[in-house]
Amino acid sequence: MKKIFILSAAGLLLLMGCAKKNESGKEMQKNYHAALVDSVKAVTAEIDSCNDMAKTLSDKVGQLLPEFRAVDNSREVEGYLIFQGWEKRYPLQSTGLVARLSASHQIELVGVLKGGNFDQIRINVPSATAETSVVAYDQALNYRANGMNTVMFSGDEADAVAKLIADNELNPITVTFLNGGKTTGTWKMPNDYAKMITMSYLLYSSYREQKALELQSMKLGEKLKLLREHQPADEGMDVHREDR
Repeated sequence: MKKIFILSAAGLLLLMGCAKKNESGKEMQKNYHAALVDSVKAVTAEIDSCNDMAKTLSDKVGQLLPEFRAVDNSREVEGYLIFQGWEKRYPLQSTGLVARLSASHQIELVGVLKGGNFDQIRINVPSATAETSVVAYDQALNYRANGMNTVMFSGDEADAVAKLIADNELNPITVTFLNGGKTTGTWKMPNDYAKMITMSYLLYSSYREQKALELQSMKLGEKLKLLREHQPADEGMDVHREDR
């Protein structure tokens, strides 16, 4: 009888261990499902935020576009957008700096120096400077004709130059023309030039940010789809109802 009692106790301990494991497993599963629900809610909120900001920027782009003119110039490879009034003033016939938007919505800065050559520009404002990258003389992006040198700049450095001008539209702005790192000319930017570049950068940056948010929203949508695929059917239905 004593032997039988010992075996029964061992069996009881085994059953208790299994019960604890089952209880622990259920708790882990419960926590996992709760974490999924929280993740779905968080990603859904992030998608809504992205869509709201993208809509705001889309409206802003829609308000800005009427202030620009589309130009198709036979001398250009593709058409471009330019701030109203400047379609008649560009191409420049003297030293200056103009902003335009390409067909692919990239901002382009076109600098002109009369009576000298350059391959880079530097912008000076009261508390900061910015430089474009160097564009070598190639008779394409950097060409010379009629005593003037014209150079087109684009990319991250040109973006930074345009942003600095936009941030300092009402401050004194000086453009320094460089050739091989040496100064070949300087030009004080008039207010109308500063406004034209500022408006161009505003349209460009708003459009770029809108598209970035739309892409982010799409990626988050894929993430949300994967999260919901891992939810139990009843919990997934509850979350869908809350989303509405």
